[in-house]
Amino acid sequence: MKIPAHLGIGKAPVSAGGGAGGLDFDVFPGDAKHSILLYRMNSVEPGTAMPELARSIIHKEGVDLIRQWINNMPSKK
Repeated sequence: MKIPAHLGIGKAPVSAGGGAGGLDFDVFPGDAKHSILLYRMNSVEPGTAMPELARSIIHKEGVDLIRQWINNMPSKK
């Protein structure tokens, strides 16, 4: 059985610090714009960008795929 928190779903960040952008959950089901994962994927700023290494551009197709995945989850609002 998969545990949603193991995928970051509804999980509060442990060590993102300022890289969390003031957001509360790694993945906020049904709401990608409030998910730390998507926030960090859309950044090239040191300390925020994810992955942290070898980042100078944003992979738009990958970000769109993750956005769709999160937005298609049942919302917990």
